Amino acid sequence: MGKKSIETKTETVQKENKNLSECPFDFQLCRKALVALKQIITNAQQGHKKLLDESIPISLYLHVHKIPRCTYLRLASQLPHPFIQQDTRDVCLFVRDDDISGRDFESTIRRFKSMIDQFKLPFNIDIMTLKQLNQELVPYEAKRKLCARYDLFLADRRIMTSLMRGQLLGKHFRHHGKMPLGINVFNKDFKQRLTSLCSSIFGRMAGTGPLFSMQFTTVQQSIDHGIENLKSICETIGQELPGSWLNIGHAYLYGNNLQSLPIYYSTHNKNDVKKLNLPSNDPNELTHIGELSTIDKNLNVIVEPNGNIHLTKRTKLNNNFKKKKPTKRLQKIWTKGIQKSSTDKHQSKKQKNINNRDDDTPNFNTDGKPLVDTAFVKRISSTRLAKKSDKPKHKEENFASKPAPRAEKRKRLLAAAKQSSKGDQGDDVPTLVDDSEERKIKSGGRNDETSRIMGDIQICDQQLLRELLLQLKIDVLLPIVVFACNRPRALQTHIEALLKIRKNPDLNPIIVSLDCNDQATLQVAKNFSNKIKTIIQLPDLGPIIVPPENQLLAGYYKIARHYNYSLNRVLNEFNYDAIIITEDDLEVSPDFLDYFQAVYPLLKVDKTIWCISAWNDNGIDQKINRQADLLHRSDFFPGLGWLLTKTVWNEIKDHWPPAFWDDWMRKPEQRRDRVCIRPEVSRTGISPEGKKGVSGGQFYDSYLRKIIKNTDPIDWKSIDLNYLIKDQYDPVFDSRVNACSVITVSDLNMLDTDLKCARLRYSNKKEFIAIADVLQIMNDFKDNVPRTAYRGVVQCRYDKTRIYVTSNQQPWRSYAEISE
Repeated sequence: MGKKSIETKTETVQKENKNLSECPFDFQLCRKALVALKQIITNAQQGHKKLLDESIPISLYLHVHKIPRCTYLRLASQLPHPFIQQDTRDVCLFVRDDDISGRDFESTIRRFKSMIDQFKLPFNIDIMTLKQLNQELVPYEAKRKLCARYDLFLADRRIMTSLMRGQLLGKHFRHHGKMPLGINVFNKDFKQRLTSLCSSIFGRMAGTGPLFSMQFTTVQQSIDHGIENLKSICETIGQELPGSWLNIGHAYLYGNNLQSLPIYYSTHNKNDVKKLNLPSNDPNELTHIGELSTIDKNLNVIVEPNGNIHLTKRTKLNNNFKKKKPTKRLQKIWTKGIQKSSTDKHQSKKQKNINNRDDDTPNFNTDGKPLVDTAFVKRISSTRLAKKSDKPKHKEENFASKPAPRAEKRKRLLAAAKQSSKGDQGDDVPTLVDDSEERKIKSGGRNDETSRIMGDIQICDQQLLRELLLQLKIDVLLPIVVFACNRPRALQTHIEALLKIRKNPDLNPIIVSLDCNDQATLQVAKNFSNKIKTIIQLPDLGPIIVPPENQLLAGYYKIARHYNYSLNRVLNEFNYDAIIITEDDLEVSPDFLDYFQAVYPLLKVDKTIWCISAWNDNGIDQKINRQADLLHRSDFFPGLGWLLTKTVWNEIKDHWPPAFWDDWMRKPEQRRDRVCIRPEVSRTGISPEGKKGVSGGQFYDSYLRKIIKNTDPIDWKSIDLNYLIKDQYDPVFDSRVNACSVITVSDLNMLDTDLKCARLRYSNKKEFIAIADVLQIMNDFKDNVPRTAYRGVVQCRYDKTRIYVTSNQQPWRSYAEISE
């Protein structure tokens, strides 16, 4: 009879838990709501189709009755139909330094990077050490940029306490739901755990508010896939959210335009939620200790969550408990709630405690909690210690949090003010709460300025965000990587020129990368001592394989290998987000570094831009407009003083060519219809040392030495560069070109001096070369793209007239249609 009653109670508890975890949503209603929400978002974005760079997310928002008493709660769920491509997801892993006392953290990064590269994961994972965080995350801007750079942050469990302490990461990580997730990097299932975390979607809930949100689909994803994803996250919510579905007051679907559609209203209230069982992430709480009495009465077995099993003597366990070793906390959890007095009064207090722990046998209830000795509770409740406190220490508490104290205080203040002012007459009678405070209370604690900003966010679009980002004019970290080989005098002159124009060494550290094993060049770099940050010497990578027909071009193979090694080391091992690349034979203008600082934000707001160059291939004095602040979009990759981002490098590094890397970057496979920004007046020039390079001075006398660089610095912070964004630049560019009259080559000698612009048309490469020779500009093509061209148009100055050499394609289609 007793067994049947016990089984019946157990089955009842299991049924109740199963009912609590079942989702109460009507998924037919959810399907209708999802279709309607997508239609609302689509209609709202009809006038801004050109501004949509990515898919709009749709999330499930839940309003809970009781808030879990925790600072931060995050649930993970793997979707059956992921809407995030794993190969585009950026992940950052925080690890502990191998050398805690030293200053070098690069060896730790290399070790973890090589270990993760062996897994061959489809997503990119960058490594950062705790020491690197303490050194580089000091400014507020650095924390904000690190938070925005990655989609997911993971951390070695050994440093989780250090990451959460103080203001190391900053508030942006918490506000954007990107607090790092702990992971055991030395566990056997590290790869599986890493893959699972990186391919999951996360819902989050701060301990200060009743909202829980979890994204499950996008506007572009189909309705069927969206509903299946919704069912998947509902299953996770029912199993892991504290209070399960009893704790959900209402739910609704939410789009990014601050419009929502309700899908569920609960019939329960907060009194139905008796206790919130918080998910435990502490491995000690999931660790079990038991006895192996069949072998030895003094032997204990410890079973950890990862499956590891340890055998230990009970005396050793007690010694660790006394010495405050990690097993102290584990043993305290094991004996939590078990209180048993001893009848032997002649034993010492210390011996009684040991015997009590030895004789206790842990019994647990259906919730997995230790059972409490009721006799002990009755005895202890009458003691003086119990009278001092309202609750015994072993009593289970309800973890439902109280309302936010500030909001409650404001509400009480507002109620008191209204009550006291009921009998008052006249508008001039002062009250405890004025109108602005009342609006603040009704808006959830936000002040007028915050409410105004949130109202503006509801109507803003990507165009406004672009303008704000470009208007900030914040200087960022842009290291300068100088490539050199065996020209010591050129390197000396180039670094001196960089030091002369550098205003902040912290924002523009200089890194010198050397090949050729030339001692004289190495000594020149060392003479600058602390004025440069690092010297990279290309190690012995073995002989270069050069085809027999290209033996005279072996130098180009060495240059490509040099660039491949150094760029990967600087961007991935040194972990810089973007770098400025120069060579030792380049001359720089006074505003060379300010130019890159000003144009760099364009890479963030316009995804059609993939590089910034300081070079103009047709920058001869007679062929340019001397307007020094004029910039252009160009389909041709110029190089010769250019900016490269880490994102672009990781995109192209796996297919890096053995030689002629610059021509390889001009191919359509790498360019992918993206452009570079170039100046009208070049910010770099070629010094006479350029004649001694691998190219043997090709084009130097005819073109390169005639390129002039800017000598008058420009105040770039005062210039608006929004016009370079594609959706603004293209209409203006087309209208400017089409407004010019069409002429022929024979008309150039009879141009009217008052003619501001003219067009010369070409239909194939042969005609373009003939026109370029007459204009005395570069006439060569690289993968069908002329130098400096944009949408098939090459522009230059002829006397006082602006000449546009345009293709006959109307409208413009592609460079592939330009015939020989």
